[in-house]
Amino acid sequence: MVAAAGPGPLLPVHRITIWTAFLGALAYLAFEVKQIVDGAPDASIVRVAAALAAVVAIAAYLKHLRARLTDKLTPRSSG
Repeated sequence: MVAAAGPGPLLPVHRITIWTAFLGALAYLAFEVKQIVDGAPDASIVRVAAALAAVVAIAAYLKHLRARLTDKLTPRSSG
């Protein structure tokens, strides 16, 4: 018996995981910006920059995720 071609359960799980990472990074960015605005003594522009870089990188990955995975996981016609 031949297994059905397709992404299987991995694709939705991967998307959920990446979205969770994106939202977590966004929440951390908001927290660090609030620390700076509130004038916390241990607030750091470097942490804000790192959090912003993570948010941008994950957003770029999410933007291109669908196209890359769809291309890789779409069954090719044999004829």
